[in-house]
Amino acid sequence: MMTITTFQTPFLKSNMYLLSKNGHGMIIDPYSGADFCTRVKELTPEIDLILLTHEHYDHISGTNAFRAQFHSRVLCGETCGRRIQNASDNFSHYFNAYVSLQEKETVPEALLPTEDFTTFADETFTGRLTLFWQGHRLELCETPGHSPGSVCILVDGESLFSGDSLLPGGKAILRFPGGSRRQYTEKTLPYLWTLPSETTVYPGHDGPFRLGDHPAMKHNTIERGENL
Repeated sequence: MMTITTFQTPFLKSNMYLLSKNGHGMIIDPYSGADFCTRVKELTPEIDLILLTHEHYDHISGTNAFRAQFHSRVLCGETCGRRIQNASDNFSHYFNAYVSLQEKETVPEALLPTEDFTTFADETFTGRLTLFWQGHRLELCETPGHSPGSVCILVDGESLFSGDSLLPGGKAILRFPGGSRRQYTEKTLPYLWTLPSETTVYPGHDGPFRLGDHPAMKHNTIERGENL
């Protein structure tokens, strides 16, 4: 049986996920803080693959550390793969300022980047990609809107790792540089509408929820302009 373990950052509540089975694992959105590499290795000695839901720093900061520790390959969408190589596109260049605006309490300097961060993907895809891992089917689909490089990862047709393309509370964040309401309404929402309402969503921030309970699943969302 596959196990899903959630690691959450001490600020912004950004989620890193470990999918594990038979001593093997996959990481979704690796985080660099809190000695997460050591904690993951205690749970799963082999990490076969690192998947990125999008290019923003709080979802990629551990990519280099996890690749070095586990010799894992990194997979993401083609646009994400291009943008993670640029500190402005992946927002690490502005991250400290962004956190200071979002957080009510001062974040310890040890948890913030001291320099611009870049990384690279070993493999990218465009459109959609299907993978099989430890008897499980993973379907990756580009879902732009929150960022140009956003993707969603559907596991066994029942668990969706949405990154920041779908968050609890009914609102997708489309205002960041590179965000696009048009792409979100034309590409991402129609994809999400094809999924079963019982799908469990594991978002990039906060806790999981049932897809059918999310306000964006109402088909009049686009017409009313709500929850976007």
